[in-house]
Amino acid sequence: MAAPRHKPVKPIVWVRYSIEFLLMMVFNIILFILPWSLSWRLGRGFGWVAYKLLTKRKSTLERNVRRAFPKITPDEVEAIIKGCYLHWGEGFISTLKLWMITQRKARSIVDAPGIDEYVEAADAAGEPVLYFTGHFGSWEMAGRYVGGIGDGAASIYRVQKNPLVDWFLTKIREYHQLELVNSWSGMPAFEEALIRTNGLAVVGDQYKAKGGVEVNFFDVPSATPRGAAVLTYRVKPHLVFLACTQHRGRYRIVIEEIDYELPDTLNEDWVHDITQNLTNKLEQEIRKYPEQYFWFHRRWRNLDRKEAKAASAV
Repeated sequence: MAAPRHKPVKPIVWVRYSIEFLLMMVFNIILFILPWSLSWRLGRGFGWVAYKLLTKRKSTLERNVRRAFPKITPDEVEAIIKGCYLHWGEGFISTLKLWMITQRKARSIVDAPGIDEYVEAADAAGEPVLYFTGHFGSWEMAGRYVGGIGDGAASIYRVQKNPLVDWFLTKIREYHQLELVNSWSGMPAFEEALIRTNGLAVVGDQYKAKGGVEVNFFDVPSATPRGAAVLTYRVKPHLVFLACTQHRGRYRIVIEEIDYELPDTLNEDWVHDITQNLTNKLEQEIRKYPEQYFWFHRRWRNLDRKEAKAASAV
């Protein structure tokens, strides 16, 4: 059963939501006027300010980077942290801007060798494609670009707390042929969207304690969503790993089709192997551009809890 899109809120909360929405719209109007070359630079400047002043999540970021790269020096850790803030700033501003630019402009700033031909061939053959990516590079530009090929595609997304903001972001994405499927909708809705649109994107690297499958990410065990593997078993699509990296106002998208053999019945070993394979592909790309991964989220939440418990016991 799908969860409701939004829970009832008090009138005072609606006032706050309205103010947030109006501020966002004013900011979007400003970005709409600014040329692309200034927008992404503004974003990096915003990221630099955040690096200097907004340090609340810096400890989480540093802890994750050290877990992933235990042998690097403190200076190298700090360089990745600073790069993460600059990348996040550019990505934050660019995400709002890229949905307001034309398809022609979007394509002009993306290097995506062979992707159009691949997607068009699969679409012509009526063969669905399941795209797996992570919180790496610009997953928003990946959706913007792939959604603009042929009849579009779909993506699983998490509903925003502010229903006005959620409505705006949903409409502007759908205008550019990227259909959004509520992450609470459940597996039947994901299957239906994948089959109907012939293309569904899954950002599948979050920590997933309940119902997840434990795989190694940078040699550290972490519970990971099993949805990509389950969808692959049920729909039998082309399974494609996708990475979209961000390079100072320009982007590069690479894809790799993942070969697999279906078991007679869905089992934990097969789910684990598929999920581990996809996670390995993501890790390979992150190692090339470590500052482009979203280290701010608690990818190893189980370890965070154990360390906090051990510290409190001392």
